[in-house]
Amino acid sequence: MKLKRIISFICLLTFVISIFSFNSLTKGNKVIAASKAPITLTFYNGNTTDKPHSDLFGTKIGKEITKLTGVKLKINYLVGEDEATKVSIMIASGDLPDLIYGHQEHGKFIEAGLLVPIEDYIQKYGVNTKKTYSALDLKRLKQSDGHIYFLSPQRSEPSVSNPANAGFWLPLDALKENKWPKIRYWDDYLTFIRNYVKKHPTIDGAKTIGFTFITESWRFFTLENPPSYLMGYQNDGDVIVDPKTYEAKQFFTSAGAKRYYRDLNKLWNEGLIDKDAFVQGYDQYIAKIAQGRVVGFYDQGWQWFYNAGMSLIQNKKENKLLVAFPVTYKGVAKSKYNVLQPIGARDGISISKKCKNPVAAFKFLDALLSNEAQMLMYWGIKGEDYLLDKNGKPYRTAEMKKKHKDDEYCKKQGYGYWWLFPHAEVKLPNGIYRGPGNDPDDAYDDYTPIEKEALKAYNIKCFNDLLDKTTVSPYGFAWDINVPADRTDVTLANQKMHDVTRKYLPKLVMAKPNEFDKIWNEYVKAFSKTNYTVYEKFKTEQIKWRMKAWN
Repeated sequence: MKLKRIISFICLLTFVISIFSFNSLTKGNKVIAASKAPITLTFYNGNTTDKPHSDLFGTKIGKEITKLTGVKLKINYLVGEDEATKVSIMIASGDLPDLIYGHQEHGKFIEAGLLVPIEDYIQKYGVNTKKTYSALDLKRLKQSDGHIYFLSPQRSEPSVSNPANAGFWLPLDALKENKWPKIRYWDDYLTFIRNYVKKHPTIDGAKTIGFTFITESWRFFTLENPPSYLMGYQNDGDVIVDPKTYEAKQFFTSAGAKRYYRDLNKLWNEGLIDKDAFVQGYDQYIAKIAQGRVVGFYDQGWQWFYNAGMSLIQNKKENKLLVAFPVTYKGVAKSKYNVLQPIGARDGISISKKCKNPVAAFKFLDALLSNEAQMLMYWGIKGEDYLLDKNGKPYRTAEMKKKHKDDEYCKKQGYGYWWLFPHAEVKLPNGIYRGPGNDPDDAYDDYTPIEKEALKAYNIKCFNDLLDKTTVSPYGFAWDINVPADRTDVTLANQKMHDVTRKYLPKLVMAKPNEFDKIWNEYVKAFSKTNYTVYEKFKTEQIKWRMKAWN
């Protein structure tokens, strides 16, 4: 009997202790949850193509992101164009933020050993990451040392809305006036420009610009890269790559390049190239396109559309919007403007070794990949930026779409500032399109009347359909391959290559016609001294490594 009393007492005591402990824990959790203030992480955004925001996490969307993740970012944007100098200073000083996005210079942080490998965090904490990035994606994100340092924003996403990926652009009203021709060959493109400028020497009282480009800082690629496309290659930056052997070769002194610069030289001497092309900054370049007086240019869609294109729409000059054509030299069977990479392997947001709580930083990145956060980042606030139909599919009203073309509204709301953060490819794991730009229905509805007229005339669903069918490169892009810091021979060769092109390409375009060949010969001779074969060999080795490691 005594024993039973003892046992009963022990059970009662255990129960009381349990109740007490449970209440304390619950109370404690509530206290913690109620009093848990969001942590602030510092973040360097070195992408000069990004639109800076003075207080992104103070916007409506930013505040909702903080509620979801428990993190607020203090963002430092790079001002200016010199990404390399800024990154070099950061590395030398050792003064690093918690999170880093180094854009084209991101590899330097990796080489300097300043970033935290995250593959173990992905396995342990990456619930959303593993739903969004496939095992093959993660395999391709491994650097040559076997570690993953970032989750790339670059995904294999075909565009179903404006703009198209890349190409040689022409205005809609000019195409309509000429009964919607499909311009495929370079000679036809030049003829179109010449004829249009002859018929329309001025537009809205200002001189019509037949052809333009920008040479400021790294945007010099708009003058360097076009010959590779015209010859039928994809955009591999400074090289063209044999699709069978995967050998990389420079093309700057090729016959295709000589033809391109000779044609630009002719345009220049006919007064059809923008006289400010070699001195203008990015803002001037965009302003001229936004004025609607530029007939043709080569560019990537992202570089001009989101500024100049939006400005044309806002100023009711939709007729001056431009569409891209897959222009090549005659004899090229298929263009490669519409090539996607499986995943970007050059850059993404990384955690620096200066971060005091790398686990919290990674959990923040992983939380951004939740369906809720992705909807906030790319669709906006429910009820303000989008609605759900009876099937749970998001859609935008005409008024919402109008607001999303208003810079002031987007800035206040925090809408349209999230692309470089980790994100899903076309759809979220729950099957919903990641954003309006991925939804074909929303994209078509968003086109202006003249754009819809063009789609009908060309019998296509989106303007990327004007390009050749989308393909995915098995090795990505050669420009996406970082040069290790200890390969100074490769870096030096590449620097010399660009020094020579920067010196001679402007000379070739602006030369008197009878001086072109003389300058070309000087250019080829100077280029031969750049030790470019070292660069070619390095890119070839890396491409072949990717072919083995990625496929």
